[in-house]
Amino acid sequence: MEKQSVTLLGIGDILIDREKPETIFQYVADMLRSADITFANAEQGFSSQGCPSPIHASYSDPRNIPALLYAGIDVLSLANNHTLDWGTEGLLDTIARLKKAGLPCVGVGKNLAEARQPVILERKGTKVGFLAYGCIGPDGYEAEEDKPGYAPVRVWTIYEKIDYQPATPPRIISFPYKEDLAAMVEDIKQLKSQVDIAVISFHWGQHLLPRVIPMYCFDIGHAAVDAGADLILGGHTHILKGIEVYKGKVIFYSLNNFACELGPGTLGLEINSRNAKKLTALYGSMHHPEAKATLIARVIIKNGEIKQVSYIPCFINEREEPEIVTRRNPRAQEVFNYVEDISRSEKLPVHFCWDGDEVCILP
Repeated sequence: MEKQSVTLLGIGDILIDREKPETIFQYVADMLRSADITFANAEQGFSSQGCPSPIHASYSDPRNIPALLYAGIDVLSLANNHTLDWGTEGLLDTIARLKKAGLPCVGVGKNLAEARQPVILERKGTKVGFLAYGCIGPDGYEAEEDKPGYAPVRVWTIYEKIDYQPATPPRIISFPYKEDLAAMVEDIKQLKSQVDIAVISFHWGQHLLPRVIPMYCFDIGHAAVDAGADLILGGHTHILKGIEVYKGKVIFYSLNNFACELGPGTLGLEINSRNAKKLTALYGSMHHPEAKATLIARVIIKNGEIKQVSYIPCFINEREEPEIVTRRNPRAQEVFNYVEDISRSEKLPVHFCWDGDEVCILP
């Protein structure tokens, strides 16, 4: 018997830090709630426990959880460089609070085995499974056999001297830890044996810098698809990155910020203020001007297979709130042109075309 169509939406990084948390989703909540499944990545915890990290500590307060439910989010990745911003106590409390709220989180756990466990949701007879991994966290944020944290796919970086002359730029070579990649492949194969559609989230890439996709992202993303991944949703870079179609599967190398703000709870910590100044000095800005363009990934699943992948153009307003922009809005064409340009600049095999107010992604 033919199964009913299932709609999956994927959005990028979330960090809520305001008086009325749900208002950050006021222009997009209806769309997000309309899907059968909506996935997001949280750049924060949801706990009043723990101690702030000496590296950075994003705003963490459980009062933000109802805003996620208001927005219709069904599964949340916590596998990123903020997983242990408030220590293991803060992470475990966050997991418990999300579970109590009926919002499953993926990519983290009280130990490595738990962090590698998938979240599987069934909608209209179709099973969709999720795994999430962190590639860029501070040392010690990864889970271990007997320590909480995120599921890691760690990365080596080598700076190769190309020109014999002093002070010339090196070639940057990056590649995943062999053992982490093997574990990831094992996880995906096992997940794919249990579900119709396997969705994998990676927190990876070079943040705040336009266009550039590091070598290791291709290695990891392609290995995930080879292992059985049907869709890859990348995050972390705080700016859109290109989209690739690899062996018929779509890889979003970065969904960018979606509802991600730096408010008083985050910037009020002295360590965060110092860190913000350092990043601004290094990259020129904490939020690149091009990062106002963002999107919602939209996937149609029929009879256990992905039939269409598209994106809904969005623009982030001056209050860091995402707004959907329809094709009649000139900003929608700006998003279209930008995504096409950054994909072409990285030589990614992909084509785009309008279909009403959304953009279809084609091989």
